[in-house]
Amino acid sequence: MQVVPVWSAVLDPCVLRARIASEEANAFCRFDARARRARRVSGTEGEHIAFDCLGEVARIDLVGERLPAEPVLLSFEIIADERLGSQLAALQRIYFHAGAGGQANGLRRQHLSLLAADARAAGANLRDVAELVLGPGDWPGDGEHRKSLVRRLVAAGTLLCQKGPAAILQSWPDGNG
Repeated sequence: MQVVPVWSAVLDPCVLRARIASEEANAFCRFDARARRARRVSGTEGEHIAFDCLGEVARIDLVGERLPAEPVLLSFEIIADERLGSQLAALQRIYFHAGAGGQANGLRRQHLSLLAADARAAGANLRDVAELVLGPGDWPGDGEHRKSLVRRLVAAGTLLCQKGPAAILQSWPDGNG
């Protein structure tokens, strides 16, 4: 008889079930167990992975596979039942707040850019876009920094939309993540 780790999806709704996805995907969102200092336990069903996310433990059950040494793209199984909220919070913690560094910042900036472009396309002026995307603040700001930032976000979001879904799912358009 094998003991299931306490961080298994069988026992904890915050554990995400995943599989290794296509190798053709961009390296931008790949999971790197070494960089995350992940603890791994192999089981008959696959591998259980646990790692630190800013003081909280994030956990993934890799179904039917074991993580290779190199970073991989993971495809997560998110189930729309009573676990949905916990699963989405765990996914957000892993990819937006974890020690993902540039990856998390790049995804956040992409998100802000798309919001800014959508608001501008809907007729919002730059000041309204700044309030929506950046929150309250001085307008236009010292040296017009806030206004300049909003212009850059709108331009980047517009470019992402023009390039289509592949650009949105890949790294930041100017290569700076």
